[in-house]
Amino acid sequence: MRPFHDTTSLAHLLGALALLALSQPLTADPRLVPDPQALYWHSAMVRLEVPVIRSEGGRMRHFTEHCSATVITPGPNTLLLSAWHCFEDYAATQGPIQLFAQHSPDTPLPARLVVSGGSMSADWAVLTPLTDTVIGAWIPLSPDPAQRGTRVIAAGFAPTTDSGRTNTHAETPSSRGLMYDPDCLVMSANTRPARSDCVAKKGASGGPILRRTASGSVRVVGVISAGDGASVSYFHPTEALITRIHSLQ
Repeated sequence: MRPFHDTTSLAHLLGALALLALSQPLTADPRLVPDPQALYWHSAMVRLEVPVIRSEGGRMRHFTEHCSATVITPGPNTLLLSAWHCFEDYAATQGPIQLFAQHSPDTPLPARLVVSGGSMSADWAVLTPLTDTVIGAWIPLSPDPAQRGTRVIAAGFAPTTDSGRTNTHAETPSSRGLMYDPDCLVMSANTRPARSDCVAKKGASGGPILRRTASGSVRVVGVISAGDGASVSYFHPTEALITRIHSLQ
């Protein structure tokens, strides 16, 4: 999961958290692989590949940004929610944004960026497929904000074979899979970004923070933005986006 690279104070905080995590004894990874027979919401999750151009060593280089997104409206005008920072360096001349749905993980679907928050303080983005393909499952945004102590789920596509501390550019799509932390807590809801103790790894950026409802369904209450990959995940709350999403439909 990509850190807050352009917000100095938060970058320092995340750096300190990462060092703290490295100094602590290793604990079991709470993330699970979805059981298709037990979960229904996982079908609304998609993996993203975004062509980007960044300066590295004084030269402009091409990379692929790996992120996650959630289908938040039904078809035919499907909308997906992700994180702005996944598209900060998006280079449209290098090809379209590609999304990979759960029902067809090896077939990329081109997508376009519709609108975004435009900064790390509003780390959200809305996408739509360029084809008429209907993904099927979707998860609505929650009208109620998450509160401190709310039990949530964090989900996203991340490396399944290592700790997640390696360079994401060296990883292959086949090494990535949907994983989720099934039971974590919102630690701070009134800050921007909000903070949870959910475990998420690189590639989970743009994935959802989900709140369970009394009926057993789930709603999106946040977009994963950054974290230390071990004990802290920051997210952008989404309740204020509902009106914006309705205006796009």
